[in-house]
Amino acid sequence: MVASINDIINIRLNSNNFAGMGSLVTISERLVERVQKERPEQAVDFSDRRYYRARREVVKLSAFKEKVANTIAVTVKAKSAAEFVEKYLDDIKTDLELLLGSTDGDARASTATEFDKYLGKINSKVDGANRVIDYKNVNLIGNTSGPDWETDTVTAKIKEGGAYTSIEGSYLGTRFQVHDADGNYWQLHEGDNVYRQYSSNGTGESTGLEYSTDNMTASSFDSSDDSVTLSNGTDTISGTIQRGGLGLLNAEYYNNFADDTSVQEAIGDIEAAIKYFDSTASLITAKTTLLESNYSLINKKIANAEEDSADIVNEQITENAAKTRAANLKVTLAINNINMVSNANRGLIENMMILASPLPRAPGVFGIMGL
Repeated sequence: MVASINDIINIRLNSNNFAGMGSLVTISERLVERVQKERPEQAVDFSDRRYYRARREVVKLSAFKEKVANTIAVTVKAKSAAEFVEKYLDDIKTDLELLLGSTDGDARASTATEFDKYLGKINSKVDGANRVIDYKNVNLIGNTSGPDWETDTVTAKIKEGGAYTSIEGSYLGTRFQVHDADGNYWQLHEGDNVYRQYSSNGTGESTGLEYSTDNMTASSFDSSDDSVTLSNGTDTISGTIQRGGLGLLNAEYYNNFADDTSVQEAIGDIEAAIKYFDSTASLITAKTTLLESNYSLINKKIANAEEDSADIVNEQITENAAKTRAANLKVTLAINNINMVSNANRGLIENMMILASPLPRAPGVFGIMGL
C-alpha cells in the first residue's frame, strides 16, 4: 500500500531526513573543525624563544649570585663589626682626653673600668663576625689567636664574567699573649678564667699547664719593651707581651689611668690603633661596598629578567584568550545560524503537513453529508 504524503513526511521527520538537513550537518561539522584549529592548544607557549632567553638569563644570574652570596655575607659581617670597632675607638679616645688634668680619683678608676668594657665589646664584635662556608667558620677580622694572629681570606668575582678579587682579613681585636723564657706562650681564656700555656713547637697544642686568673695582676710592666710579670701570689708568668690586632692592652697595663702620663700613653696606643684600623679595615670596607653594589646590580638584572618572562607569559595569555573568545563566538554564531535554518525548515515542513492533512468534517448536517 502506497503511503500517503502525510505518512512520508512523518517518516522523514522522525528520521531527521528532510530537505537541507544533511547540508546543515555537514556545515556544522566543518565549522566546528575550523574553530578547533583556530583555538590555541595551550595558554602559554613555553617554547617561545623570547621566554626561553629570559628564563635562561634568570638561571645564569641566579647561579652567579649563589656563588658570591657567602663571600658577600662574610665581608658584610666584617664591615658591620668594623664600624662598631671604629666607633668604640673614637669613644675611648674621647673619654681619655676628657680625663686629662682630672684630680678625681673615682673618675679615673671609672674610666679604667669603662676602658676594659670597650675592649671586651671590640673583641666580642670581631670574634662574632663569622660565617659558615662549606662547614667552616670564616672570619676576616677576628676569632684568631697568636702568635701570628692570622685571619681568613675570601675570593670572589667582582662581577659576572669579570676577574676574581681577594679580600684579605686583618685582626681587629685587642687580645694578646705572653711569651715566656722557654719560648712557650700564655693565652688568657676569659671563659675558663685561666691563663693557659701553649707549646712553641709549632703544633699550637696546650702543654697542660694553666693558672687561675683569680687575683692575677701585672706586678711589673715595662711599656718600652712590653716585658711583664703576672702573679696571683702563688703562680707567676714572666715574659714579653705580644700584642695582637689593634695593639691595645687592658687598663691595668696603663696603671689604671692613675696619672696623666698613663693616660697619654694609652692615648698614644689608641692613635696607633686607629691608624692600623684605617689602613686595614678601609680595604675590607671598600671591597665589601663594591661587592654589595654588584650584588644589588645582579638582583636588579634578575628582577628585570623575571619581569620580561612574566610580560611574555601575560602577553601570550591575553592573546590566546582573545583567540579563544573569537573561536567561541564563531561557534555561537554558527549554532545560532543552524538553529535559525533548522527552525525555518521545520516551520516549512509543519505547513506542508497541515496542507497534506485531510480537512475535518463540517459540523452538523453538512458533516453528515460528508462536506
